Amino acid sequence: MPQSIWNRVKNLNKLFIYVVLLPTGLSILYFGLIASPVYISESAFVVYSPNQRISSSGLASLLSGLGGSNSTSAAETIHDYVESWDAMMALNNAYDLKKIYGSENIDIFDRFGGVFFPHSSYVKLLRYYQSMVTDNLNSTSGITKLKVRAYGAGDARKINAFLLQKSQDIVNRLNKRARVEGVYYAQKDVTTAEQKLRDATLALANYRNRHGVFSPPAQSALQLGMVSKLQDHLITQKTQLDAIRAHAPGNPQIPVLKSSIKALQGEILAENAKVTGSKQSLASKDTEYERLNVNQLLAQKLLEAAVTSLEQARLTAQKQELYLETISRPNLPDAPQEPKRFEDVLAVLLVSLMAWGVLSILFAGIREHHAR
Repeated sequence: MPQSIWNRVKNLNKLFIYVVLLPTGLSILYFGLIASPVYISESAFVVYSPNQRISSSGLASLLSGLGGSNSTSAAETIHDYVESWDAMMALNNAYDLKKIYGSENIDIFDRFGGVFFPHSSYVKLLRYYQSMVTDNLNSTSGITKLKVRAYGAGDARKINAFLLQKSQDIVNRLNKRARVEGVYYAQKDVTTAEQKLRDATLALANYRNRHGVFSPPAQSALQLGMVSKLQDHLITQKTQLDAIRAHAPGNPQIPVLKSSIKALQGEILAENAKVTGSKQSLASKDTEYERLNVNQLLAQKLLEAAVTSLEQARLTAQKQELYLETISRPNLPDAPQEPKRFEDVLAVLLVSLMAWGVLSILFAGIREHHAR
């Protein structure tokens, strides 16, 4: 029986043997005996802003509101990072990728440092890493699916979890930068306004101490009130003097009243001079005082406006913050997903048959052309 099969094989067309049987046989050998099992750990997450938080309608309402420029930009930033040199080096420092993917337990065709990646440089490691990690962003739903291929279930999950945490760190850094940049100038305005208010308050206090005045308008009102009382008393004294002169010209109180009236008039002139009429009067001090007082009030208003702007900037920055919501955590696969041995062998067989058919037709045409 084996001799009969061998005779049939020898009678087959050599083209069929080399194009179909040989590749198919090698694929059976490789996928059936040599190829190492590959485990795939998957996770999914979405980046969104506060106005896209999950409502009572569930996850669907969240996903329907995604796609904003900020969240999309953050997701693309994460995508670029996952494929970057920095991500690969961070992973290598944490878990030694060369050891994980270069183990002798992995077949020579797939492992790092094998046939297709013979060198152990980090540049080659980056290419190998990029072939084992995929980060797909769905532009419609905004969901990012992270897949990590490895030759051990635990390795696949821990690499996936590490990259997921790094993605969260990126979102946190973006939020921190947005808060700093958004609030920086408002905080600077508040600091400047506070300094101006301190300077204006100090200038007003120094003026008060230097001139011995607290508030010229208030003090002027007190002085004028005192003058008014003195004038009322003066009028009373003059009225009394006139009455005594009319009825008793020789009354001894007349000189006393005259002296009192003269004293009151001098007191009124002195009190009026404190308000106006000299360099030391309250009126002369009022102009500079009002200027300093207006400066202080203006600085206070500017500080209030700056504080309001700062609170508004903080509120705006808070509304622009991004959040990374993990939809599915990295799983621990309990069985290898690759290689799909039967499907891969069947694919090699089908491709070989197609190539054999095309070559057969081509060679038949050539022979027919030569026969003519």
